[in-house]
Amino acid sequence: MVGVGLTTTVLGRSLADPVFHPLYEELDRRGAVLYIHPSGEGAASPLINGHGLTWMVGAPVEDTVAAMHLILAGIPLRYPRMRILVSHLGGALPMLLRRLDDHLAFESPQTPERPSLAALRLWYDTVGHCHPPALIAAATSFGADRLVLGTDFPYEDGEVFERAVSYIEDSGLPADEISGILDTNAAALLGLSES
Repeated sequence: MVGVGLTTTVLGRSLADPVFHPLYEELDRRGAVLYIHPSGEGAASPLINGHGLTWMVGAPVEDTVAAMHLILAGIPLRYPRMRILVSHLGGALPMLLRRLDDHLAFESPQTPERPSLAALRLWYDTVGHCHPPALIAAATSFGADRLVLGTDFPYEDGEVFERAVSYIEDSGLPADEISGILDTNAAALLGLSES
């Protein structure tokens, strides 16, 4: 196996919970992938789930919170050979990097490295529901070399599934970045080439 997939929480536990550290140790030993996808729990918020926002808003909130739990716990730094892949362009992370760094000292001073640095250790799939500005924000924030093609299949199909590829081609990103996202970045993520 090249890795495992987990939802953004498991039985109500944060992915930063120490109960998962043996899994991360083994993934790190193997240089394998940890793929994170929302669980459809709307970040356990009644303000999301009780208002028809579980997937529209809740999914990217779950992506953001799960990634931040890992970052604040120092998981990407502690297990550098484990490749962490976050769904949906990292949720809100591309827009929050500076804010995260600015608030770190008074809100989470025990964090072992700046969130903006830790976020560059992660990988992100391109599921942005065909919205080029979101893709460009992620490419600008993380580097296009940290983005890999994502389609959200089987949740998305038909025209939206096809558009998951064509929106990258039509995004306005430089041709070499588009080629990397659609072709070579995945090999680096999977450890099949140098990243």
